[in-house]
Amino acid sequence: MPRAAGEVLATRVRAQRTALGLTQEELAGELGVTHQHISRIEAGQAVPSLDLLVGLAERLGVTCDYLLTGQEIAPLGVVGAVRGDKRLSAAAKRHLIGIISELQGAA
Repeated sequence: MPRAAGEVLATRVRAQRTALGLTQEELAGELGVTHQHISRIEAGQAVPSLDLLVGLAERLGVTCDYLLTGQEIAPLGVVGAVRGDKRLSAAAKRHLIGIISELQGAA
């Protein structure tokens, strides 16, 4: 992760932790790491492992997408969102994608 991205992650972790009223020690204890490691992450001097990133997101009540990008969900195209929606049947997905394709072609 480039340094600038690590600094953005650091800012988001610190902001969420303080918004929840947690100390670095409390957060570290819940995640099984040292408070020094949390401090280094928040200072942009360390980047969490993927496992720790997931743990941070869960404990801080945000998504990994938010910690990494600032967006609550990963940006998807409309077609990607339709394909990924588990509530829709395969037939409904085909129909919606067909309609979207027609509309995009008309634009």
